[in-house]
Amino acid sequence: MSKTTWVYIFALAMISVGVIACAGFDIGDLIRVSTPNDIQKQTGLTSTTSLNNAAQEYEAWFETVQRAGAQWKANIERGEEVRSLLGQLTLTALEGIGPTVAGVPILSSALPALTGLVGLFIGRGQLRKEKEGSFNKGLKEGRKAPGTE
Repeated sequence: MSKTTWVYIFALAMISVGVIACAGFDIGDLIRVSTPNDIQKQTGLTSTTSLNNAAQEYEAWFETVQRAGAQWKANIERGEEVRSLLGQLTLTALEGIGPTVAGVPILSSALPALTGLVGLFIGRGQLRKEKEGSFNKGLKEGRKAPGTE
């Protein structure tokens, strides 16, 4: 056999050994993926992780976020139900008291004022937050408007 034949056989053997060795590991373990800072803080992951591990961690994180979001949404809906129920009870009570109070001259004129005062204290914090949010959003949009720079 000639020298070039031995070189080809050796090259073929080395390529075969390389392919067999590569079949034993996943390239996804070699590829590194950056982990966002917020997710690092939440999950305790390192700044970079392997592609395979990142996919698994992402699925676990995403399921956790969905579960927490669903819980929060359910709590909000339950609170809305309670608020609606209390609102209906208040209206029903006012409908029941209204005709009774109408016969008493002082109370009939004071009823709207009393309900207004009660309305001021119920939901007061939420209304303030909504007004502040609207005001801040207006300021933010105003800064973005052309000619205000």
